[in-house]
Amino acid sequence: MFPVLRRALSISAASALLWALATPDVSVAATSRKPAKAALTFEKDVRPILKAQCFECHGEGEKLKGGIDLRLRRTLLQGGESGPAIIPNKPTKSHLVELIRSGEMPPRDKKLTPEQIAIIEQWIAEGAKVEREEPAALPVGTMEITAQERAHWSFQPIKQAPVPETKTRDRARTPVDAFLATAQRERKLSFSPDASRLSLVRRAYLDLTGVPPSPEDAEKFVNDSAPDAYEKLIDRLLASPQYGERWGRHWLDVAGYADSDGYTDTDTVRPYAYKYRDYVIRSFNADKPFNQFLTEQLAGDELAGVPYPNYAPDKLDQLIATGFLRMGVDGTASGGIDQDLARNQVITDTIKIVSTSVLGLSVGCAQCHDHRYDPITQEDYYRMRAIFEPGYDWKKWRNPNQRLV
Repeated sequence: MFPVLRRALSISAASALLWALATPDVSVAATSRKPAKAALTFEKDVRPILKAQCFECHGEGEKLKGGIDLRLRRTLLQGGESGPAIIPNKPTKSHLVELIRSGEMPPRDKKLTPEQIAIIEQWIAEGAKVEREEPAALPVGTMEITAQERAHWSFQPIKQAPVPETKTRDRARTPVDAFLATAQRERKLSFSPDASRLSLVRRAYLDLTGVPPSPEDAEKFVNDSAPDAYEKLIDRLLASPQYGERWGRHWLDVAGYADSDGYTDTDTVRPYAYKYRDYVIRSFNADKPFNQFLTEQLAGDELAGVPYPNYAPDKLDQLIATGFLRMGVDGTASGGIDQDLARNQVITDTIKIVSTSVLGLSVGCAQCHDHRYDPITQEDYYRMRAIFEPGYDWKKWRNPNQRLV
């Protein structure tokens, strides 16, 4: 069943599934381990709080407010106009704790939570430790991407994890079952009883095609006593056009598929958008490899080449695939709008779609400033934008109807 399941999710959910299987220590196993309590460190525990709440005024802005830089432990000790921000081992005498406890800082409606304040106090009480030697200096207005941030699990290469050993009573039939059974055993839990054949055929149809089986199809499976009856059922559903229609919609949601331009109340229809929709459905039904699926959407025009007339079907599909890069809201064909603003918004929305779908990161915050939560600088954002600028070229812009081949 596992290879069949993996095939069923080969495009829309393959990366998420493979990651879950390859890193059990992050998911199932992590919930059951009880690591020894370690001392808090600036990089892992305190810096993320300060970065999200304080760096805008105290480190990443053009000017240090109050003359204090909170980006490093060393600059916290150095302090600013009011003296040192922290005194190691003495949280009650640390000016930083005084300010956040009184609510004076940060100077906005959203304050630090009691849990965040407790972390900062505990860190100071334990000696305000760091994990590594800090840089000698950080230019004002920049964000250092720390080793701790680079070590985040989502940025690590996927590795094959050993499948846990199981016992007969675990009833594990697949590698997925083995990981689940291991976690269940520690909690004195077990799998539910096997589903009835009627429930099983209904689940398969609903999962893969989105509709329940007909009474005749359900009865046929219930009465099929062949040992590979379920595998044959899954293969038949995967081969049906309804499979691509059911699962392709998830990627279309990710891509922001729309049959109109949006932006203004006119909401002009996109008469050829359906070609991209049908390309996605065909890709799912053909079990197209995920890397090929992505490459065609990002660079299909480069793959297809020129001249445009008389394309073979595969080359035409590559060109149609680039509709992915045109799914963002686009009001540039409308009158009475700020064209420069509208063109910029198209590129901005495209970067948002590409980053959230392919990278799993929302980089949009870095359009205006270094990202408050993820290790993405504003410089990184515009480096990424520079990849798209030559193709969109806001100074030589083509309205939607001018882009047709």
